Amino acid sequence: MEARDYLIAWILYGLAAVIMSIIAWVVFRRYLWRELAYLLECWLLAIFFTPTRVLVEQEIMAPAIIVFAMDTVTIDPTAGIRALIPLVMAMAGMLVAAVVLSIVYRVRMRRVDR
Repeated sequence: MEARDYLIAWILYGLAAVIMSIIAWVVFRRYLWRELAYLLECWLLAIFFTPTRVLVEQEIMAPAIIVFAMDTVTIDPTAGIRALIPLVMAMAGMLVAAVVLSIVYRVRMRRVDR
């Protein structure tokens, strides 16, 4: 894959992920509790946008969820763990972000109720 193809693939993936994130946020915000919507949207963003190296010795990056799926299917069921490490760390960080967003939302709602 040439550098130009690599860039085009990332741009298309990024646009699709942004569109899916916006659609998911509209659905989550409408049908779920706001705190749960924050949590699910943060985790969705982590799943969509966490990159990892395709091969350890190369600089080529791909979304971690795709690398996990491909390594698990094509190499070995335990090979995908390498891609799960950054994904789990990103999801843990987004859990903290969701908690902060929920606290800010509750504080803002208390001020409105006064």
